[in-house]
Formats: sequence, C-alpha cells, structure tokens
Amino acid sequence: MIGLPVMMNGKAAGSVLRGVLTEDGRSLRGIVMRGGLKGPRWLPRDQIALIGKLSVIGTGRPGRLPKDAGYRLFRVSDPEGARLGIVTDALMNEETLRVTALEISSGPLDDLTDGRWYATAFQVRPGGDTGHVTVPLVREEVEGS
Repeated sequence: MIGLPVMMNGKAAGSVLRGVLTEDGRSLRGIVMRGGLKGPRWLPRDQIALIGKLSVIGTGRPGRLPKDAGYRLFRVSDPEGARLGIVTDALMNEETLRVTALEISSGPLDDLTDGRWYATAFQVRPGGDTGHVTVPLVREEVEGS
C-alpha cells in the first residue's frame, strides 16, 4: 500500500506513506498520506472507501495526524519469550480492512536463506508506540506467498 496514490473526489490528493493498525493488530485504523505542502495528513478508516491494487479511494477530507499515528507492530516472540524476529508487513483484506496475516522477518541472513514467513495466529501486547507480537510455536504459511 505504501506509495499508492490517494484519490479524493476524483482527484489525486497525495500518496500513502504508511498504514496504521489498531492496537490489537487486527485491522487498519487509518493511513498517513503525503500531499501538497501541508505535510503528512491522516485519513481514518471510515473515510477509506476502497484500497485497490493501483490506488486508494478516500472520501471526506484528510485531517491532522493523531498523536499515536506512529504506532506499529515490531518485536515478535514465541509464548516462552524467545525472540523470533520483527514484523515487516501486514497482509489485509482490501474489502474489510482486516489483517489476515503478519509478515515476519527473522533477520537478513534468514530472509535470504529461508525467506520471510507469515503468522495468521497472533496476539499483540501494546506498549507505547509499538506492539509486541506473540505467535504460537508452529509457523503457518499463507497460500500463494
């Protein structure tokens, strides 16, 4: 989604800088977009009509960034606390804006040898600007990845 143009009222209004998930990591809360000289702007979930392959269609007007717009999921561990990696992306259903899986990187070397993996079952413990993700011991693959 990063870099996609944002269309509002039939006109280009900017481009997506990043998506912001809810604290539980289960759905999109809104997007931070760049457009014009105003600096970053906020488009909340209820003003996102469609996230397509080529653009994001929004309604209303983008507003000021909320204080917690920098929230992101970061560290990933198993239930015993062993570090497994970091969250690098979230796969989401474009219609419901719900997260279907988290993309996890175990580190640059592991990414080259084994590739990144996807967690469809996870829990998030919010803590300030980042959420700590806990996944079951079994890694689940997303079909088609």
